[in-house]
Amino acid sequence: MEISDREFDEKVLSSEKPVLLEYWASWCPPCHTVKGVLKKLDGDDTGFRIVTVNVDRNLGYASKYNVKGVPCFMIFKQGELIHREVGARSEKQIRAMLTEHI
Repeated sequence: MEISDREFDEKVLSSEKPVLLEYWASWCPPCHTVKGVLKKLDGDDTGFRIVTVNVDRNLGYASKYNVKGVPCFMIFKQGELIHREVGARSEKQIRAMLTEHI
C-alpha cells in the first residue's frame, strides 16, 4: 500500500502491527524490481503491514529519517525505527529481514 507523509503517523507510527516501509522513486530501476516482491509479500501473512512511500513526492519523513538512497527499507515497531537497509533485496532477503524482527 502506498502512503504519503499525511498518512505516515497513522499507518506507520501508530500501527499496532510492525511495519515494513520502503522508500522508492519512479526513476529507480531497482525500486521497480522490488515492487513485485513487496506486492507478493503484502498478500502473504507476514505479520507486517507493508507500505511504500515515493521519496520524490514525500520529503518530510524522508528528511527526518535521513533517506539518501533508494530503495530504502525500514522496519518500525510500536512507532520506533528498529532496522534500516538500503539497496534492492530479493524476496528471500526481505523475508529474512522480517523474520529477524517479528
